[in-house]
Amino acid sequence: MYKLKKSTFVFSIPALLLMFFLQACGDGSTGYYQREFTPPEPYDVSQSVSDTTTADGLEIHVIEEGYGRIEVIHRDRVQVKYTGRIVEEDGSLGDVFDSSYINNQTETTTFNNLTPNPIPSGNGGQISPLVDGFRRGIIKEVSEDTTNILSGMKEGEKRVLIIPPALAYGEADENSSSSLAGRTLRFDVELVQIAE
Repeated sequence: MYKLKKSTFVFSIPALLLMFFLQACGDGSTGYYQREFTPPEPYDVSQSVSDTTTADGLEIHVIEEGYGRIEVIHRDRVQVKYTGRIVEEDGSLGDVFDSSYINNQTETTTFNNLTPNPIPSGNGGQISPLVDGFRRGIIKEVSEDTTNILSGMKEGEKRVLIIPPALAYGEADENSSSSLAGRTLRFDVELVQIAE
């Protein structure tokens, strides 16, 4: 009787391991985590409370004003919710290429480098800057002659940034490594918090 119980136990271990393995694979054939962007509807720029276009073509549409007196500046770290879409040649919105809305979850993303240059990270590496149009679209910027001032985002603020290729991934040519080169980009951005 003892031998029967022991052998049943020994044979059930591989069966249990096989069940756990199959469970971990999920219903997909690859077994990899599938990441799907699930952003909300795009902000309606016709409802913006203010609009600015810089001399180099960056469009900033403030959809909802933030609160408080503190504006984002280049040395801040920010937590945002965002969605990046391609703007087609006819002005319509194309595919979502990046978003903090993934698999029906709303996550905030922290951007640690709002300067135009790479900065050191805590682990000995570097934190690359954001594309120029995105970075400039959220920070307070004053031109050298102080005639052009872009206001920085405040907590709770929502903006649409429409970024021409020169301020994004550059013009498309045979040396372009990004599929976004030569494309106008649109980012819907909500500033959740200026991190300390």
